[in-house]
Amino acid sequence: MKKTIAVITLMLLLTLTACSSNANKGENHNGESPVNTETPQNQNPETPKPSPTDQATDSNNSTDDDGPNEAATPDDAAAAVMLALKESDMTTLKAYIHPDKGLLFSPYAHIDTASAKVFPAEGFPALTDTTVYHFGSYDGSGEPIDLTFQQYYDKFVYDKNFLEAESVGKDEIKGTGNMKVNIKEVFPNSYVMDYHFSGFDAQYEGMDWESLILVLEELDGAWYVSAIVHSQWTT
Repeated sequence: MKKTIAVITLMLLLTLTACSSNANKGENHNGESPVNTETPQNQNPETPKPSPTDQATDSNNSTDDDGPNEAATPDDAAAAVMLALKESDMTTLKAYIHPDKGLLFSPYAHIDTASAKVFPAEGFPALTDTTVYHFGSYDGSGEPIDLTFQQYYDKFVYDKNFLEAESVGKDEIKGTGNMKVNIKEVFPNSYVMDYHFSGFDAQYEGMDWESLILVLEELDGAWYVSAIVHSQWTT
């Protein structure tokens, strides 16, 4: 009888020990359920990093807040200025104005230095400016050329599509008349670009020619526009 009781007692102890062991497998030392630290299948444990291709794309999409690039040649400067004039883009035009001399406007190929209007880049007017400026005198009549900047621009700057000019004189004056061209005297170290139309109406036999001349100068390795000269047949 005692032997039977001992066997039963031993079996009970073994059963209790097994139950306690199974319970401990589901708890940590604090009695809490452990956190599963295994990485689920097909899940990348690291945060994805941008590839070199992605970085290059971001770099290509970045914008340059410093404005237009400096012109390395007079041709580069002239191309940028002419496009700005065609598009009435005064912001780009200002970026190419000579930093020391400003931008001179002359309604004729003979520059009257006493009356020609010069604007520095920082004081360059908008096309919406209502101020009336004195730009010199009309050839023939001698009447004053007193106009707003928009009015002068429409009459003596981009009155024709000079970007698509019939010919371009590279450091050469294409249109000549009775008026003496003194650009190289006023700007002796300049490079000129003459955007020229030989005429528009056959009945005038070429006496209705027009040119827009950019006067370009180099400063510290970059090229700028120092003057915009309108030229046409004069009597």
